[in-house]
Amino acid sequence: MTPSPRVRRSKLAPPLGAGTSLPRQRIVERIRASQHARLVVVQGPAGFGKSTIMRQAYELLRRDGRQVAWLTLDDADNDVGRFISHLAAALENIAPDLAPTLGDDNAIEGAAIDLANRLLVLSSPFTLFLDDFEAIHNPTVLDLVRQIAGDLPAHGQLLIGSRRAPDIGLGRFRAHGQLLEIAAADLRFTPEETSEFLRHLHGLELDDEQLRRLQQRTEGWVTALWLVSLALQGRDDPQTFVDTFDGANAALGEYLLEDVLARQPAALREFLVRSSLLDELCAPLCNHLLERNDSAALLAQVEAAQLFLSPQDTERRWYRYHPLFREFLRNQLRQTEPDSVPLLHRRASAWYAEVGRPIPAIEHALRCADSQWLIGLLERHAEGLLWQGRTRLLVRWFHAPALDGRLQDHPQLLLVHAWGLTLGNHPEQAEPLLRRVRELCARSARDGALTEQADALQAFICAMRDEIAEATRRWQDYAERQSASLGFAYGIFANSYGFCLTAASRFQQARDIIGQAGQSHLRIGDTFVGPLANAMLGAIDLAQGQLRGAIARLRTAPASGSTSAMRHLSGSVVAIAVLAEALYERNELEEAERLLNLYLPVLKEAAAADQLITSYRVLARISRLSGDTERADLLLAELEALGHEKALARLVASARLERSRIALLQGSLQNAADLLDSASSARTWAPFQNLVAHANDIESPALARIRLDLHNGAAAQAASAARQALEQAQALQRQRQALTLRILLGQALCASGETAEGHACLLEALQWAATEGFIRAFADEGPELLALLAELRGSHGAMQDDAQALLDTLLAGHEEYSSKDAGAAAGLLSDRELGVLRLLAEGLRNREIADRLFVSETTVRTHLRNINVKLNSQSRTHAVAIARQLGLLD
Repeated sequence: MTPSPRVRRSKLAPPLGAGTSLPRQRIVERIRASQHARLVVVQGPAGFGKSTIMRQAYELLRRDGRQVAWLTLDDADNDVGRFISHLAAALENIAPDLAPTLGDDNAIEGAAIDLANRLLVLSSPFTLFLDDFEAIHNPTVLDLVRQIAGDLPAHGQLLIGSRRAPDIGLGRFRAHGQLLEIAAADLRFTPEETSEFLRHLHGLELDDEQLRRLQQRTEGWVTALWLVSLALQGRDDPQTFVDTFDGANAALGEYLLEDVLARQPAALREFLVRSSLLDELCAPLCNHLLERNDSAALLAQVEAAQLFLSPQDTERRWYRYHPLFREFLRNQLRQTEPDSVPLLHRRASAWYAEVGRPIPAIEHALRCADSQWLIGLLERHAEGLLWQGRTRLLVRWFHAPALDGRLQDHPQLLLVHAWGLTLGNHPEQAEPLLRRVRELCARSARDGALTEQADALQAFICAMRDEIAEATRRWQDYAERQSASLGFAYGIFANSYGFCLTAASRFQQARDIIGQAGQSHLRIGDTFVGPLANAMLGAIDLAQGQLRGAIARLRTAPASGSTSAMRHLSGSVVAIAVLAEALYERNELEEAERLLNLYLPVLKEAAAADQLITSYRVLARISRLSGDTERADLLLAELEALGHEKALARLVASARLERSRIALLQGSLQNAADLLDSASSARTWAPFQNLVAHANDIESPALARIRLDLHNGAAAQAASAARQALEQAQALQRQRQALTLRILLGQALCASGETAEGHACLLEALQWAATEGFIRAFADEGPELLALLAELRGSHGAMQDDAQALLDTLLAGHEEYSSKDAGAAAGLLSDRELGVLRLLAEGLRNREIADRLFVSETTVRTHLRNINVKLNSQSRTHAVAIARQLGLLD
């Protein structure tokens, strides 16, 4: 089994500073004074001292008592799972009590969910430092950072160091006065700093005129001045150097570096040039790479000579060169020893393979020109990495020039590539690879297991395309031939077939087969199959109305499986979506919103149709309840656009169903009817005949039609349809759907004059819902339902205590408002809520309200949600209108 990637602890602390670093007090004090800013960006070209300033700010803020966390980013952090896991580990520095400390051998449990929780509960002021942010280009990771920055509490701050402007929507922060920008011009040394740096820190005897000329020619570029200091060490004629030095030369870096390099002993010079091929250096690796045994001494010599080598850990076992110096050295290597470059990569790859680090081993193998060695590594490790969910990494490797056309006769790797593409939401690119696998397998009877896996992948692709009936047919055929010996494919089979069985309401059979997936996970080792199985079981719990059990199970899903960093996406992204939906049902809106805000970029990229629909719908509803109708509308528009982009008509239809529901609650019956018609295309829903997709369990065209009939005066017709659908839902054991239908039936019966039976139906729904904690099932049906529920108060002495408590929660404020008692109404709103309401009436946006009240936007959103619940309003405009009617704003 491939060893799991671990959190690199060296990334979680600032690089150790050189003894000759100049204190950048003027800039660090600006950062210290900017703690009101949600985002600080230190931006400038390479060699301008960004990391030094960030390190000094880190140390100063920590001495001030502010909580600080650090993460140095690199190209590998474009892997979303790795980024989340390292970020969560970094946050343990400021919230160590929220999760166990992660030692080298410990599992990284629930990294992303822990991250969301940590950001919420931190009560002390804190700053999170992200250095080398220019390494990040993956849109999903950028979206995650954008979400994190936007959702920071008022006392939280994100400080980013980057060579270019980070693509995280700086304009929004700038417009709200939440951004401090420190640009290249700010980073340059002032004349006073240049003097301090060269004269006092480096002991150079330079007169004022020489300093002035060096300042003018380097324009305060920090690394250039550092290189000048090295070039001047030991010179008897600094004037000659100053006279001939042209600081405006575009080749400044190379000129000075060559001067520095040329003055080193030959052995050290060779060591520098050849070891520059490595991104990270340690003595054993350098010994193996260069076939010598004195690398530890040479590394110490390089560090002592201040030749741009930075230790990456306190034990000084791992180092890295300054990027400018490393690139210069690599150019030297390519120019002087071009033939040795592939050989050195081959040796580095062999060392990493020997110590059990397959990822850097394969990264070097991609550059070693030894395709047989590269393919051998992939054959040993690619499938294990696939089990861990490292799909993006695998796809990048398979698309590398070194493998171009070289895998056509390797069916196992072609199959891994196809799985990677499919799990990365590109099944259309996987199918040509599948055809090639079948061609190769047809030539060799011994490759029958690969044919089985190809069949499994084809069925999985059908399920991803919403072709559930076809996927079910294929899985049923595959089930007769499946074997636990197929490892990864078997685990995927059990989960995906369980998903299809769930859609067919064959719940017990689904539970049994998904349970086998969990057992498969234990047998084959470190995979995301186990957490995925747990998430699927949670979805079944929710469909069967077991809300408490679903939440308990889903909270543990991320921590129940692989120790791989990536598992938090591959196995738990389903759990996040279903957990957020379950939390929403229980009216735990803040936690649901926090999870979805954090994970929406990942869901957008990797989730299947059901997780996308439920996530966007829940987040849109929470946004609307928070008064942010603009965001709610944008979310639904984005869901519809994703449907077109992914050719998934159900996404488009579900977005329109939600718009129809909103129009209905707002009294726009014709608009609601038109939207419902556009969402009810037979072509969209035909594949789901006799099936129920999870996302459309309680939001389907059939249920929307019942609601429309109920509001449109066709109560008897609505009651008949609801009664028939309720009987079917109960027969299928779909208790969550049955609850919604029982509520609609109760409303329809009351509207058609059968009040006693309608009340009895609503009472039954209340008593059943109270046992599991369902709240939004009632609240989302609007004020008409609340008026009916108010009639139940006091009329049924036998109502159970938990049902009475649920009724009281739902009716909070309803009776007072219906009687237009402004005094009682005002008593239900807290002073802070009344203050928010008054500012809302002035037309202020959430950010402006937060600034006026000196609270965070998250707090404002919470107050707005409470106001909407208490006033039974559907939007911020509606809330203001009700408040004016009640005299709360006079």
